Amino acid sequence: MSLNGKISSIFWRGFLTLLPLYLTLYFLIWLLSSIETTFSKPLILFIGEYYFPGLGLFTAFLFILFIGLIMKMYVAQAINKLVNSILNKLPLVGEIYNSIQNLTKYLSSSDKIEGKEAVMVHVESMDLKLIGIVTRKDFEDAPEGIGNAKMVSVYLPMSYQIGGFTVYVPKKSITTINMTQNEALKWVFFGGIKNEEKK
Repeated sequence: MSLNGKISSIFWRGFLTLLPLYLTLYFLIWLLSSIETTFSKPLILFIGEYYFPGLGLFTAFLFILFIGLIMKMYVAQAINKLVNSILNKLPLVGEIYNSIQNLTKYLSSSDKIEGKEAVMVHVESMDLKLIGIVTRKDFEDAPEGIGNAKMVSVYLPMSYQIGGFTVYVPKKSITTINMTQNEALKWVFFGGIKNEEKK
């Protein structure tokens, strides 16, 4: 390899090493800056010269803490149900809101909840295996014709994009794998690419 080729190889190795760190820091700085800007405007309006940089972030922290606290109250939960009901009835907006809300609740819940383990789905006719998350084993409350006692529903995520497919397969077609649901989703999202960092 020529000298220029070696320099180019070393440069790109360094660039690709620093890029994830740079993008992560850039996103965090942008997020914190946006929060500070949003909360600083009303603070400056009310306290004027007593405002100082960072007070917006502190106020945002207290605000989020306060929202989390009142959400435990019955009245807040009733209001939340009402808002959810209104948003879910809106065309298009309801579909997007409901999908994001369900996904958030699903991912934030415990891996120990029954029927949410990571599995390998075997497609024998194509000699194919797919990684997925079991979303349901019991279909008693499902519409007629969807699933039965011998089947499970499995969510199959797609790589490098938000989305996936829900399939209904026989229980004998799945094998539990030693991964949490988050580990499985991460594995599929990045296409199972191996991290070849030097040890």
